[in-house]
Amino acid sequence: MSALEEQEEVVFGDRYWLAQPLAIGGMAEVFLARQQSEGGFVKDVVIKRLRPELAADPRVVSMFRDEARVSGMLSHCNSVHVFDSGTHEGLPYMAMEYIRGEELNQLCRRGIGCGEFLPLEHAIELIRQAALGMGYYHNLCDSRGKSLELVHCDISPNNLLVGQDGYLQIIDFGISQFRGQQYRDAQLVPGKLSYMSPEQAKRGTLDHRSDIFSLGVVLYEITLGRRLFRGPASEVLPRIVSCDIEAPTFVRHDYPGALESIVMRALEAEPSDRYQEANDFAEALGEYLREEQMRTGPIGIARYLDRLAVADGGERREHFIAEAELDSDEEQLDFDRGLFSGFSALAAEGPQAAAAWDEVDEDESAVAEALGIDVGLVRTASQAASDYPSVANVPTEEAVAEPVSEEPAVSEEQPVAKTAVPGGERTPTPALRSPTPAKRHGGGLSWMMLLVGIGLGVGGAFLLGAF
Repeated sequence: MSALEEQEEVVFGDRYWLAQPLAIGGMAEVFLARQQSEGGFVKDVVIKRLRPELAADPRVVSMFRDEARVSGMLSHCNSVHVFDSGTHEGLPYMAMEYIRGEELNQLCRRGIGCGEFLPLEHAIELIRQAALGMGYYHNLCDSRGKSLELVHCDISPNNLLVGQDGYLQIIDFGISQFRGQQYRDAQLVPGKLSYMSPEQAKRGTLDHRSDIFSLGVVLYEITLGRRLFRGPASEVLPRIVSCDIEAPTFVRHDYPGALESIVMRALEAEPSDRYQEANDFAEALGEYLREEQMRTGPIGIARYLDRLAVADGGERREHFIAEAELDSDEEQLDFDRGLFSGFSALAAEGPQAAAAWDEVDEDESAVAEALGIDVGLVRTASQAASDYPSVANVPTEEAVAEPVSEEPAVSEEQPVAKTAVPGGERTPTPALRSPTPAKRHGGGLSWMMLLVGIGLGVGGAFLLGAF
């Protein structure tokens, strides 16, 4: 019997039972939950619920419902699914897909720490998957067949989740813009400054090509192993607006020229010069992989994740061990050979590479000053909550079935959920408070072992400042 099955059930809504709190963000709380029905149907889900103290503000409630409405329309392998939404004890909520994985940003940082940065072929494949998901939601239509004109507005490595199965999913549509949404303050600055398109940084009109630029920034960074727009806001903003971008071959002379052409087209200053559709971007990346005969795909990415797990002292998953490895006497096959040759220079940099990868944490007032707007309208990286925990390794079935621990969910050895506070500091949140509090559980299902599909960040921190 698993920890979930042993727990005392806490009824939520008319079909869910809360298991444990996972995280808390500026706007919402997240719980692991279980859905059960007749015939033995059981499904683990994630419940995202508006924080009680924000329920009195109709604008915040409208934004939360907007997110639920547009997220519920998404049905693609590269976007997290929302199954249900409703109201419980006066608080709106969403029931979302429960996944295991980690942010692309965290994956890259782990690779640097292990001296085995994300291999070039897998980096390209992950962005190809992201572009496919982007192409899907950019072309999403309502029930009458009219385009929703959906723009994510916050594409960054933190909002791209890499599952342990090797598939990437785009998360956090909380600050997206789309036709027919109930509430949107045109003066709000969504997203992270270092991933904004030039038109977004200039506070101009946005369309789907802004997301393509942002994804181009991510591709540039994970195929070079270094940040593109990194530094104080006062220095970064002019570079974004002028599209001051050093060509990849100027950074690393062995960078493939054909790949550089793809990257630089996505990063054109004028939207009309970029890929006009994310699907075209995805197709260009897929064609490059085929022409270069680069072996990748979800299984290859999953095996790379196992490689990092082994480097961290973990073990490989048997079902991802290639048949050729089992039949060969060689100790080193594709799993070990040549995966990181394209990043040998990065590995040699060691701690310097890790330091260069870290983002510049800057007070929101500095970003507001650079943009020339009121500080209450800014959402920055330092202000955004860490709304969902990320994990490096998936717990085994045995770990999931471990007895329930009575120890608190937060300890010195565990990472904790964070919540944003004014000034950019983050504070630990050992447990979530709610009208129907869930019990805390340890073991393999502790919240640090779970990854929430859609981020909480509908910009709760900046909303509190703006309103």
